[in-house]
Amino acid sequence: MKKRTNLDIARSHLELASKQWDKAAVHSWEPSEPAECVTLVFYAYENAIVAAAEALGLKWKKTHPSKVEVAGELAKQKKLKTNVGDRLEHLNKLRKDVSYGEPGEDLSQVNLEDLVGDLENFIDEVQDLLSSVEDELDA
Repeated sequence: MKKRTNLDIARSHLELASKQWDKAAVHSWEPSEPAECVTLVFYAYENAIVAAAEALGLKWKKTHPSKVEVAGELAKQKKLKTNVGDRLEHLNKLRKDVSYGEPGEDLSQVNLEDLVGDLENFIDEVQDLLSSVEDELDA
């Protein structure tokens, strides 16, 4: 029963990540809102990582470094193909630049459509993981 509860929590985090992805996609279109897009993509990645961790019963903390660590662990264990730890670090830096002042040159170099596309692929990857865990529970 505990696994099912974890899976329910995982699904709610992945649903939130999907909603954040959807909003980020809108902000990637012209006229784009790079700061909004990057911030939403960052949080969506973090929620997708939490979804994967919850589905597998991995411990995580509500801190950015913990989520980066979990991202690496999920890839190391081959639970996810994509290690988004470095991506999370980069997005966090961009997000902080936006939050603490004028967006820097780094933000202007980001291809928002690619960023949103990569996120969509990662959310699909986490969705596949959750489906796999659910199939194992139902078997």
